[in-house]
Amino acid sequence: MQRQIEMLSRLAALRSAKVQQIMARLQYQRNLCQRYRNNIEGLRRLGNVQAPLDNALQRDNLQRYKTTLYRLLQLQQRELAVAEETLARVQRELLQAMRKEKVMEHVVASKLEEWQRLLARQEQKLQDGMAAQAWWRNQLG
Repeated sequence: MQRQIEMLSRLAALRSAKVQQIMARLQYQRNLCQRYRNNIEGLRRLGNVQAPLDNALQRDNLQRYKTTLYRLLQLQQRELAVAEETLARVQRELLQAMRKEKVMEHVVASKLEEWQRLLARQEQKLQDGMAAQAWWRNQLG
């Protein structure tokens, strides 16, 4: 029984480590999403820049600049969408891992409780045996 409890405890520790690992991935993914949001906001601010448009070259440069910013903005928005999907998947993984961890904690706790009851019964049997011997000696002697 003790070996079984030790093995279950090691399994519980592995599941706990997996939860911690997924939590780290989740935090990384959250930070990644925030970086994409910051990039998008920065690109939007850059797109609102006002420049003198005195000649055709300046207008052409501004148009190319805004086109490039628009492409970058679209790219960042696609990357954000992918990162948010990954974030949702990692959150689901975390929930599943936490459930498994909780189940394992309950299994270990119930096995420990069962083992403690078994030890208590064995102790009670020993005490009853010793009491019976003492009573028998008193009856004979």
